[in-house]
Amino acid sequence: MKTIQPNSDFPPAIGNPARRALENAGYSRLKQLTKVTEADLGKLHGMGPKALRILREALETKGMSFATVSEVDGFMANLNHPYKAEVEQLREIIKGVNKEIAEQIKWNAPSYSYRGNYLVTFNLRETKRIHLVFHNPMISKIKSPLLEGNYTDRRMAYFSDMKDIKAKKAELVRVLKRLVKLNI
Repeated sequence: MKTIQPNSDFPPAIGNPARRALENAGYSRLKQLTKVTEADLGKLHGMGPKALRILREALETKGMSFATVSEVDGFMANLNHPYKAEVEQLREIIKGVNKEIAEQIKWNAPSYSYRGNYLVTFNLRETKRIHLVFHNPMISKIKSPLLEGNYTDRRMAYFSDMKDIKAKKAELVRVLKRLVKLNI
């Protein structure tokens, strides 16, 4: 027997494993699926080809579709940088902080905003480490050992390798969550 969540408009024909996968990933409405690619949804445990087909058809009947490969994914596919893997890791961490964080290209690098307010952008000109620029006026209200510089409207964060990213991940997430909260 299929269970239907009261807030969900997913078709009843998708199975419970797929429904749970969607809910566990924070999705409850078809419209939310327009911001994710079909390939990314397919990576969720419990999401099979049949559920994807049913969701695709449901979106199409409402004039919607899954997201296509993003501008940033295309940029990253062509990026020639010694820390490309580390940039990808940081992208995932940043995007994982809040589903409303949008990703785009700014200053010829991946950049992130929340509800129209820029949060952080990679500086990829530097090739000896990973350089993040937090260019949001609210960043000056956040005290963190991760953040460097004493500018009125920005701070910097640097990462030397995957081990350094792992060591600083919790603090990076804390800073980003706080910055999102300050921009509500």
